Amino acid sequence: MAGSFDVIVIGGGPAGAVCAARLAQKGRRVLVLEKEHFPRFRLGESLLAYSLPIFAEIGVLDALRREFIVKRGARFHDDVCDRKGRFAFADGWRSDPSHSFQVPRDAFDVILLDCAKAHGAEVRQGVTVTRIVREAGRTVGVEMITDDGVKESAAARFIVDATGRHAMTAHSMRMTSRIEGLDQTAFYMHFRGVPRPSGETEGDIDIVIFREGERARPNWFWFIPFMDGRTSVGAVVSGSWIKDRRTRFGARVGDADGLFAQAVTESRTAGEMLSGATRLWSKCEAVADYSYQVRDLWGEGWVVLGDAGGFMDPVFSAGAHVAMVGAMTAADAMVKVLDTNADEAETFAAWDNDLRAGAEMFLLAIKAFYAGPLVDLLFADAKHNALRRSITSLLAGDVFNDSVWLRDARLRLRDMIYAVR
Repeated sequence: MAGSFDVIVIGGGPAGAVCAARLAQKGRRVLVLEKEHFPRFRLGESLLAYSLPIFAEIGVLDALRREFIVKRGARFHDDVCDRKGRFAFADGWRSDPSHSFQVPRDAFDVILLDCAKAHGAEVRQGVTVTRIVREAGRTVGVEMITDDGVKESAAARFIVDATGRHAMTAHSMRMTSRIEGLDQTAFYMHFRGVPRPSGETEGDIDIVIFREGERARPNWFWFIPFMDGRTSVGAVVSGSWIKDRRTRFGARVGDADGLFAQAVTESRTAGEMLSGATRLWSKCEAVADYSYQVRDLWGEGWVVLGDAGGFMDPVFSAGAHVAMVGAMTAADAMVKVLDTNADEAETFAAWDNDLRAGAEMFLLAIKAFYAGPLVDLLFADAKHNALRRSITSLLAGDVFNDSVWLRDARLRLRDMIYAVR
């Protein structure tokens, strides 16, 4: 028997680690169970500026500044219309925080998990949770097995599922569903020698849009620069694009490498940026049909966080930000219940409402991007100052509030989506 805890967190990625760090920081007894051994590879993240208050609160901001390249904005390129635009976080409706970081996930995740440990959380790696235990409708503990085959169990007042795309709770309760119109696939690898500017814009993310005609559905590349000279490059394309290329080109694009190469040939900007670069992996990796939503984010004694609670297309780099905001606020909700005996259902219903409202802003923007209208607004000229400030604030992650610009942007994004339909 592993013991009894206030909270057991399943998964040591950003959502699980931030949640555990916050809970331990608040004096709660926390157990983190991670099936892998860190460091382990995950696709690198382009973080958003409004994650910085979380990093400051749990005490990792200085470590991130030492380890990672600073990201001050995002550059967009449209190959079809030959347009370029840059959004600096400092130009949003609120100018601070004005930067974030580009982080290889192996190093980033270690920093966050070590932070949870430093605050007093018990962290066990190489442990797989085999069952979440429920009694009389309430989640009360877990059963687990270690890498060397030892079976154990542990009890807790709350169980946090931060199992990523494995989504242990959501899949077992059949609560997942795909998000309509977002059947995207990403092909990605790392390169060295991709050109990047010097100075304050060196750490910007580049989003390169390519498509067959001005009104066609956009496909896109990401270029994420890392401190050590590597660049993460990914091509995100629709299911119909893949089907069409396989029909037209057959075996030439039959695998991830072939499809990635085909995407490069269709993007003038991506082709130029990769022309002198060296690929660092022997083969391209792929993730298919990855956007999904989860019906319930909490229940009696349990909470789901991060990708375990849904995954959105990465065009606006929202995933880690939503995961960590959700983790921080869920931890505070659990502390409130544990410390004050506040009504659990009422507390988590409020948490759920606030988290979904912020996440919805990103989802609306993603849908408006693929529908088409938002692409043009990304390249609106400087005289549209209010519009640019709203887009900048969205790109910075400043969506978890009820400001006037957010209410206006929500209506505008919905109108864009419905007008195309």
